[in-house]
Amino acid sequence: MKKLLFAILDHVPATEELLRRLSEKGYNGTVIPTSGLHHILPKFDDDVSGAIPLAAMVDDLPSGNLTLFITIDDDKLDDLKKMIREATNSFKSIKGGMFVLQSTDNEGSL
Repeated sequence: MKKLLFAILDHVPATEELLRRLSEKGYNGTVIPTSGLHHILPKFDDDVSGAIPLAAMVDDLPSGNLTLFITIDDDKLDDLKKMIREATNSFKSIKGGMFVLQSTDNEGSL
């Protein structure tokens, strides 16, 4: 059975190192630059024109988050979670979190 692991991590140099280590160990996934609500909402606060400021559309990656998702076999999940916990010091040195969903239907090179 496949699982889908999501990890939301602050984008800091240690996060990039974690991604390199995951890749070296053979893990493959998708990384999306994301922003938390507390970062993005102030950018939309334009009562005068109602327009979305250009700054809200510019990639603010260095101060944002990275959302990683990986489809993985159930028997490899614990090792992946352990690597993430160790690299983040259980999300103390790299802020964020992770959760897992069951993936019931998979196609392609997952």
